[in-house]
Amino acid sequence: MIKKTTILITLAYSLMAHDMWIDNSSTLLYGHIDKKSSHGDEREIKKDEISKVSCLKEGRIFDVSNKIIQNGCDALFVSLKKVYYTKTPYGTLKESKDKVKMPIKSFQSIESIKRIYNDKGDKLFKNGLELTLLNKPSEIEEGDKARLLVCFNAKPQKGVTVAYGDRVIGVSDEEGHVNVRIRALGLQNIKASYTLKGDGVKCDKIIHSTTLNIEIKK
Repeated sequence: MIKKTTILITLAYSLMAHDMWIDNSSTLLYGHIDKKSSHGDEREIKKDEISKVSCLKEGRIFDVSNKIIQNGCDALFVSLKKVYYTKTPYGTLKESKDKVKMPIKSFQSIESIKRIYNDKGDKLFKNGLELTLLNKPSEIEEGDKARLLVCFNAKPQKGVTVAYGDRVIGVSDEEGHVNVRIRALGLQNIKASYTLKGDGVKCDKIIHSTTLNIEIKK
């Protein structure tokens, strides 16, 4: 049992160990946002990997029909297509547990990312696991704390693991709140992960992970 749990944690950590971010040219990237940690494996996440793109503009949320990440939104929320991973004696496969031989442990990955562009981007998208900034981006300086609300399906969620940069900084409290002290200027990459039990047929666990991008300029 301990060995199986360790395998699952290792698989989940491999997701959190990499970054996902939307750069200033509206390109969705995967790899290491910090070039010092880069292994040269950065890549663009293509349209066929994306499930939905939602735009918040002037207080209204709408889905972008062509799933193209666009400029001009106060905030963007991008959901990736769900993916299964199963550990077997002959390697980890990108398949559900019921489609492989000799499965050891498996999980479903549900990933998303939000980028907030300005002080009007504080509205909830209400889509799975989500990080919301409670203070205004324009008022945050290097060394300040970003106050975050962690929600799952629009409800504040306690016990969600939150990471900033290359380390876990804590879990959300009873009201879904967690603070992150901003260590440097530029585009911030704050991640959260929340695990639920799977159906036991296709996967043992469902791992929801989400990223929040905000740019700190002062």
